[in-house]
Amino acid sequence: MSKDIKKYIREKYKNKTLHFDEYMDESLYSEFGFFNTEIVRSSKEGDFLTSPEVSKYFGAFIANFINKTNPQGDVLEIGAGTGSLAKQIDQLISQKLYLLETSLMALNKLKKENFEVEKNPEKLSNKNIDLIYMNELLDNIPCSIAINEDEKWYEKTINTDEFKYELTDIREENLEWIKKYNFHPIDNVELEIQYNSEKFLDGVINIFEPNYILIFDYGYEYKDRHKKPYASLLRTYKGHHLSTDPLMEPGATDITYDVNFSFLKSYFEKKNFEVELTYQYKFLDNYGYDEIYKKLKNNFQKTSGVDQLKIKSDLVGLEAIHNERGLGGFYTLIAKKI
Repeated sequence: MSKDIKKYIREKYKNKTLHFDEYMDESLYSEFGFFNTEIVRSSKEGDFLTSPEVSKYFGAFIANFINKTNPQGDVLEIGAGTGSLAKQIDQLISQKLYLLETSLMALNKLKKENFEVEKNPEKLSNKNIDLIYMNELLDNIPCSIAINEDEKWYEKTINTDEFKYELTDIREENLEWIKKYNFHPIDNVELEIQYNSEKFLDGVINIFEPNYILIFDYGYEYKDRHKKPYASLLRTYKGHHLSTDPLMEPGATDITYDVNFSFLKSYFEKKNFEVELTYQYKFLDNYGYDEIYKKLKNNFQKTSGVDQLKIKSDLVGLEAIHNERGLGGFYTLIAKKI
């Protein structure tokens, strides 16, 4: 696959500058892309697992949030993947649940399971969506890479002949994004520019005008960026393990990065949302973790044999999504329209 996609990229971008966000988009979403295969990537058979694959109870906490929030319209999940999270939530809420998914393989699978799912948000524009949630979605929206040298911002590009990095003058829209969110350069640190995430969120908000948005993802706040011991927050995954540099195996690895939650908080505040930024484990605590965990513990002590092993597995999964050094340490953003 890598050979085919490299040929495709070379032909498409011959004598053109290939910026990193364009390269990431081709590597993940083109006809040769990582997400356009017969494998649903967020699965045991795929390349990574997210919280709903790790614990069947993750959706219960989101359902508790939805029920407590009580939106006056329906609910939309963006980036439904395997549908594991939607299945956990669907029977626990009274609102209608709609799904968006771009992967054709996952999309067709979800349709066969009778979910109301679309690839393009415009197809659901006539629905009364009041609450939107997304889990580990924004880290896969293509980002640009900025580097500051001698008090000037540059942008990472790819030489398509040799598939190596080069620097070029930064595009105006990316420079404006840096200024808009007041991100000052940090020595020897790259800045992942989430201008495409901003455009994506603009589209979602303009189409649906939701009153509530809930986002889970791995990430950081910019005030703490200097504490991370990496020049770049880009990485790849393959077969549930960290993989190579993004240029090494295009189309064969998941390209991802830490989401800048300082940008997201500021973005939603500019859109007149009240924003709460917390961690996943604290979100779980607020929406029923202790109750579910204690119930499982009690059942574990009352059973034996195979039933006890099943409950033990449930407990391990629950602990994993709550562990603040792992999935529980992911950021959670709750935005409520003012």
